[in-house]
Amino acid sequence: MLSPIPASILRETLTLYVPSGFDRYQKPITAAYTVENVHMQTDNKASFLQVQGNGQNTEVTLKGVIFVDARLSTPLIDFEALQEQAQAAGGVCTLTVTSPAGRVSGPYTLQIVDALPDDEDNLHHYELGVT
Repeated sequence: MLSPIPASILRETLTLYVPSGFDRYQKPITAAYTVENVHMQTDNKASFLQVQGNGQNTEVTLKGVIFVDARLSTPLIDFEALQEQAQAAGGVCTLTVTSPAGRVSGPYTLQIVDALPDDEDNLHHYELGVT
């Protein structure tokens, strides 16, 4: 059984910027989504292999992982769908994280969206890998 993410660590706020296209000057048109009660764990050691279109693998080092709880983070948005929307528009999602003291870190590029289920196959939490 998965334990809930403790509310005491869900103290940060993330703002996700999702490109939906480009204007006539090739500047991205973006929508912003704010999600409260998240937790960012900074870690420059986590890495993953990214498979390129040409079959080559590239190792990417993450700057951090953001935990978004299905129960306590509000509002709960569909990060997978928004990442797909950005890719379809030819862009990437970026985000910033604001600490409880008001310190803003980022911008980060969203690389990985993992939707992790609970024991009943419902969404437990998202893990967002950022560079």
